[in-house]
Amino acid sequence: MPLSRCSLTGVDDTTPLVELVAVSDLYPFVEWGFLSSPKRQGTRGRYPAVARLRRAFKELPSMVRVALHVCGNGVSQLLGGESVVSGLFEQARTRGGRVQLNFEASGGEVDVAKLRAFMLARPDVTFITQHNDDNARVTAALADVPNHAVLLDASLGHDLAPGLWPAALPSVRCGYAGGLGPDKLAQALPRIYEAAGDTDFWIEMGGRLRDADDRFDAHAARQCLDIVGSDLTQRPVIPPPRPRRRQCELIDLVDSGLTREDGAERDFETMLRQLVHATRDSLDPDVATVRRRAENLLLRKGSATPLRTDASVPPMATKRPSPH
Repeated sequence: MPLSRCSLTGVDDTTPLVELVAVSDLYPFVEWGFLSSPKRQGTRGRYPAVARLRRAFKELPSMVRVALHVCGNGVSQLLGGESVVSGLFEQARTRGGRVQLNFEASGGEVDVAKLRAFMLARPDVTFITQHNDDNARVTAALADVPNHAVLLDASLGHDLAPGLWPAALPSVRCGYAGGLGPDKLAQALPRIYEAAGDTDFWIEMGGRLRDADDRFDAHAARQCLDIVGSDLTQRPVIPPPRPRRRQCELIDLVDSGLTREDGAERDFETMLRQLVHATRDSLDPDVATVRRRAENLLLRKGSATPLRTDASVPPMATKRPSPH
């Protein structure tokens, strides 16, 4: 079986949401992982602010796959009903997102029996836990939970590639992580397919998708998606074809507000106003059409005066034939 999705983790405050839409349209197998940690939320790096998470889960179109990764003591807070993490969970749940719970069972912070009951009470959500030597007892305790999946990551989340990719576990959906990135993904994929056998699986990466300033590297992400997409086309089972029509048009993104990224909205509006001003006196009908479209966009954003009627546009001068 081919991999079901490629999960890219670590989308942060600097990642334009509109870019996630565009990339998801090109690579329908991508899933975007958003990290949630009570201790690190909003700090510089890969943990976006709570407001950013809420906005992403609310405004991203439904065709964009997301996963909420709850880290550390956020897991026990989720099980205890803490309002912030519970709200993020419900937002991800509403849009069909998966939820990954990152914790170490050896720490004793998570009540496994309570975790099991929590999962069973929410059968519409796919819950993921990390499987390694420390968390083996967690996997065993959740063996009969139908909406449970495991991420095989022997490095305990430290982004280290294993010497040998482990075989998929029986009767549970499995994903693979550890040292994956643009430089090693092409070599690792065949070995992961071999390890997974005939089972459905996914891959996850994040640590090697950061730039020098610890920001999510969209270029590295696209490289990885290109590698996965190219590999999928060579497999016996071809993934569903991409839609002939793009699933999200530019005007939809403007209307949804996803272009509001720091100064991007202001720059976009300024560009439209300059276009309208520069072409105001043009009599060329094609230019007038473009101008009216720009004015319409400004009206949609609520930042323009009412449009001039067509009658207010001076008619094109016609040259009369000379009597001689």
